Amino acid sequence: MPVYKEYQLKHIHLLIWRLDPTDDLASLQDGLSKEDQKRLQKIKNPNKRLEFFSARAALYEILGYIPQLSYSAKGAPSIDKYQGVSISHNKDYAAVIVSKKHKVGLDIEAFRPQMIRLQNRFLSEQERQSLEDENDLPRLCGYWCLKESFIKLLDAPELDLREQIRIAPFAPAELVYGKAHILRGDQSKVYPWFLKMEKDFCLSFSMD
Repeated sequence: MPVYKEYQLKHIHLLIWRLDPTDDLASLQDGLSKEDQKRLQKIKNPNKRLEFFSARAALYEILGYIPQLSYSAKGAPSIDKYQGVSISHNKDYAAVIVSKKHKVGLDIEAFRPQMIRLQNRFLSEQERQSLEDENDLPRLCGYWCLKESFIKLLDAPELDLREQIRIAPFAPAELVYGKAHILRGDQSKVYPWFLKMEKDFCLSFSMD
């Protein structure tokens, strides 16, 4: 079974699924919601289809059934009877999180060297100053991962990563938690976040 790790916290259930091309997950297709069926039809790349099915398999592992996912106008998923659900994947893993009590946002990121080149696009000046140097890949990926989790939590892809999502500085460790300020207009709100570092990826989730 390709379950990599599973965590059950208070009101939160999170599962990481290791992608395996030999898995026969196509049997999940008949149980997908109409919206997921439409999404699947648009995915032609075999690797992307594997990511799609693996995320649904991870949800099945948590819920015990194939969820009837629906989506907001901006793409945020939802499931009946759950306050929050979030999905993320990369080429090696899929991750899902659900909660009956909280809205949640989740992201999983491989340690990609491209983050070094792109850092000016998503880091505030304070965040940049917290880096050991400009090649501090664990922190760079951590910041990116955290900010993506807030985009998903708030269903707000329009947020400016540098100016509107401010992450408190952190030191990379197996498990880190902290706070973020989200600035929208003249309003500011503080949210908690959690960041987990693995050998080849980092994972974060935020909640409201």
